[in-house]
Amino acid sequence: MIYTHRISLVLLAACLAPLSGVADKIGDPAAPLTIKQWIKGQPVDIKAGTNIYVLEFWAALSPNSRASIPKLNELQKQFKDKGVVVVGISDEPADKIREFVELRAQIDYAVAADDQRKTAQHYMVAYGQKGIPHAFIVGKDGKVLWHGHPLQGLDKALDEITSGHYDLARAIKLDATRAEVDDYRMLTLRGDPKAKELGQKLLADRTNNPVALCALAYRIVTDVRNTNRDFVLAGQALDRAQALAPTNTPQLLMARGFLLFEKGRKDEGLALARQAVDLTKDAKEKATSEVYLRSLEARMKPAKTNESQSPAGKP
Repeated sequence: MIYTHRISLVLLAACLAPLSGVADKIGDPAAPLTIKQWIKGQPVDIKAGTNIYVLEFWAALSPNSRASIPKLNELQKQFKDKGVVVVGISDEPADKIREFVELRAQIDYAVAADDQRKTAQHYMVAYGQKGIPHAFIVGKDGKVLWHGHPLQGLDKALDEITSGHYDLARAIKLDATRAEVDDYRMLTLRGDPKAKELGQKLLADRTNNPVALCALAYRIVTDVRNTNRDFVLAGQALDRAQALAPTNTPQLLMARGFLLFEKGRKDEGLALARQAVDLTKDAKEKATSEVYLRSLEARMKPAKTNESQSPAGKP
């Protein structure tokens, strides 16, 4: 039986226009959940009150989604006493999700099957997000406070929100930057010549920020469904980041490793990714880097298997 997250992404991509009245930027009211079936845990209502909600959009057999499960388990346990409720939402068939949850995964938070992608429409599509996994934080006031990859800042955002130190104004400003990168992606997907001009603007806006430059490059190279990825722009961003950094930082090495990997220089890319993991000192950052590394290693395995099964003398 073969069932991948590709179907989910294709279906999600078909819903291009956000519904009117839904949240489409940080600080807007969160939309209610429209769930076909609750697979694990009690039903959850998104409303203002005493809880903070983490809504993660995922797919059962997506490698990146599976890699995020341990982190979400950890966060549910860590922040449970502070009112945090984690919910995993998939638009796959309920029986496929249940099979995965019951037989193949240890999931310690609520899991639900979306109802004809209605919840994804209110969140993923409204925010211009098509890649999974992707998480949203809804605060006690019922407003969307943060969204992003579960392994890229979710734990920090939850810590700041639950401790009362979250800078919402800064989050809104960063979200505006995110929206501009999303606009760039849509232009590249369409092959619009305006993408080149916007890409150079994104590069210029990040000229003195090595972290932002690495993030821009990483966003470009990991958009694997985009056949118009600008590897030249990604390389320029990393070159500028390297000129600013006193040495090769783990973030820079990981991003460059992904760039080489996607350009077909897979062994070199893996070597840099492994070096990035070795250089990472912070335990949480190291765990995240190891997830990135495993995602590359997993993509190497099918190629190695196919090579070993090819008849002698054939490529």
